[in-house]
Amino acid sequence: MCFNPNEIVTVELDCPGWTAPYSRAITRRQLGELLLELDDMAEGAITAPEWPTAEQAYADAPAIAYEQAWTERIANISSDELDRDWYLRHAALLDRIALRDEHDQLGTATEEADATALMLLDMDQAPRGYDGRAYVRQQYALWAQQEARR
Repeated sequence: MCFNPNEIVTVELDCPGWTAPYSRAITRRQLGELLLELDDMAEGAITAPEWPTAEQAYADAPAIAYEQAWTERIANISSDELDRDWYLRHAALLDRIALRDEHDQLGTATEEADATALMLLDMDQAPRGYDGRAYVRQQYALWAQQEARR
């Protein structure tokens, strides 16, 4: 099978946190070069993006009691059909509770926040090398920005 290296193909990239996929027309030769470059990059260590602090991520978040009531109510109504927003808000809630309690001692709240953050990483197919709770904060901040625009 023979390919024309100058044939135009469309490449579409989409990552968690992006508002829309990025699409671009390139030649097959350019695509081959891009794939080789990505292979080289994959051999290196995972570099995490800059994470927002908890204060930045949760600056405009509802009170913990409100979020706790909301997550419980939604889980009781439709436990079979929980969406990503629910899992994100639940992970952020547990992160906020753990942050509040970590000043006293590490315990169940921290363990639950860590476990729920890993679930969100898996759900989003994000690299496991990321700090799970920092990822939750980043995703919550992005989600909150989108909600504010609505």
